[in-house]
Amino acid sequence: MKKKMFAAVVCVAMSMALCACNTTNPAGGKNPTQAPADVTLPATSTPGPTATPTEIEESYAELPITNYDDYAATTVLPEGYIGFEVDKITEKDVDIYVQEVLENNKDRVLKDGPLEMGDIAIIDYVGYLDGVAFEGGTDVSKELELGSGEFMEGFEEGLVGAKKGDTVSLNLKFPEDYWSEEMAGKEVVFEVKIHSSAALVLPEFTNEFVTEITSGEYTTVEEFRMYAKGFLAEERKYNSIMDYLVENAEFGKLNEDYISAAFDLEKQYYALMYGFNSVEEFETVFGEEASEVLWTMVEKQIRRYEQDRIVLYCVAKAENIELSETEYNEAVAEYAASNSMTLEELYEIQDEATLRQSMLMEKALEHLLMNIVEVEKGEE
Repeated sequence: MKKKMFAAVVCVAMSMALCACNTTNPAGGKNPTQAPADVTLPATSTPGPTATPTEIEESYAELPITNYDDYAATTVLPEGYIGFEVDKITEKDVDIYVQEVLENNKDRVLKDGPLEMGDIAIIDYVGYLDGVAFEGGTDVSKELELGSGEFMEGFEEGLVGAKKGDTVSLNLKFPEDYWSEEMAGKEVVFEVKIHSSAALVLPEFTNEFVTEITSGEYTTVEEFRMYAKGFLAEERKYNSIMDYLVENAEFGKLNEDYISAAFDLEKQYYALMYGFNSVEEFETVFGEEASEVLWTMVEKQIRRYEQDRIVLYCVAKAENIELSETEYNEAVAEYAASNSMTLEELYEIQDEATLRQSMLMEKALEHLLMNIVEVEKGEE
């Protein structure tokens, strides 16, 4: 379960885990990127973005590089990080995790009865304004989970009670502050044809289920529970020690140039992932308040990413952790190979000094985790 921390040039949305436990969770189920809970996507479509994820990711290579010697020198670590204590994972913790796994891997069971919130429907729909189908208001074979908030208010709720084969007319009104001035505040009618429907049913926790969701890596319930206990223990250790260090360290300064530049690029990435051509278009559709909630969260994540790396570099220096030439050469070769890169390609996007600092952080993290003490809950 090695923690890779080398590639600081990739998109922040994908690189937040570089300082985190990088263990693959075979039981993750569906976990798409989502906006804050109060943000709903419009029912109309938007033009496709002009940029590509690769182009934006390549822009991260131009971010200001952090020399952690400069920032670690102004940071004071809290005491007590060696021998840090965390609660042992209990069987109850494993039970909760298993339940989450089941929730994330619900079975679809076709149904002929009335739709309920939480059901999946395959629909065609056409939106009419003054009797004329409006642009962007039509789709066919659309999969919709009722209650997901994917469509404008009233759309999903209006399908509750309908059945396979039904056609439902929905009289709705676009919000006054809708992003499209042409549609804002307008009353429309959606004709919705329901082709099929399915209920999402919790599966049984069986050997067959375990084998399927782990692609055969684990084949019994007992094996999976053992995996879960180890996974949860490492996750708890990492989160606990890193939260303790960051929340109790005294930071003199951070690389604000990097944080600002990464924040701007991350906003572009979010806009792209939601299908918009620009951050401005994204903010117009999602609304000023919802966008501000999201951007505050994103900036906080970027800032935390830098804080994580600084405290780990400080630990490496405080504990006199060093990196031998053999360790460096082996780690660089392994990292390049794991990312299907040659050493020359790696050095085009990461300089040696940055790689060495990241490797020291990784060794510091391993040192911290190795020295964590697990105690029974309630133990003094």
